[in-house]
Amino acid sequence: MLIDIHTHVQQFNKEDIEILVDNSRKANVNIIIAAGTTISDSKKSVELSKKYKEIYAAVGIHPQNIYDENTKGYIETISKLTEHNKTIMISEIGLDFQETSPEKKLQQDFFYNQIEIAKIKKLPVAFHVRNAEIEAINLIQLAKINELRSVAHYFSGNYEYAKKLLDQNVFISVAKPFLRDENLSDVIKKIPLDRIVIETDSYPQYFKKNRLRWTEPKDLILIIEKLSMLKKIDSKKLSEKIESNTKYILDI
Repeated sequence: MLIDIHTHVQQFNKEDIEILVDNSRKANVNIIIAAGTTISDSKKSVELSKKYKEIYAAVGIHPQNIYDENTKGYIETISKLTEHNKTIMISEIGLDFQETSPEKKLQQDFFYNQIEIAKIKKLPVAFHVRNAEIEAINLIQLAKINELRSVAHYFSGNYEYAKKLLDQNVFISVAKPFLRDENLSDVIKKIPLDRIVIETDSYPQYFKKNRLRWTEPKDLILIIEKLSMLKKIDSKKLSEKIESNTKYILDI
């Protein structure tokens, strides 16, 4: 069984979700985590999880989306969303330092506070970091993220950064960029297999005219195939180990 630990499938329209779920079933992807990026998006994740047995919700506010909606009382709102029985993660949270990003201190406050929600609710965390590796390490140390089960979503950093994450009890999530980035492959090769999970970060790619080229949870098999070659381990045994890692994180 394959588990996609990070997607945004709630952002697909109804017809495309049906296609995606059908494709996932054919590819033996039995669990898909739908990660929210705003309060309303997180609510969509929860609602979608009620409709499909394969889909589970993760709730949170993405650092790039802090200004998208009124976030007054967001701690209470996110906390309330965790009460649904298929909400099993806090995500997508983190730091994203670009020119157009929200103010850094605000991002750090949101990140820290959502980690605190995860602690109170005893839920795992998947976090996003862009151009903020030093700040992220400092913050997750301050927040004692090592007390949680957590995932560095869509990892694309160097080994030095990966090692610092591993030292904080963080799992490394491997996504499709690994398929074409040899430098990243070299980093992933050094990561212990018992600290790896996989994801597609799937979202609707309407800019691609060919529907078959959209990234979907079914593409996990491509990651498994390359990891199998890289780690020199049978793909079935590899899949079983990553399934075990992911179930440990999600406590399922």
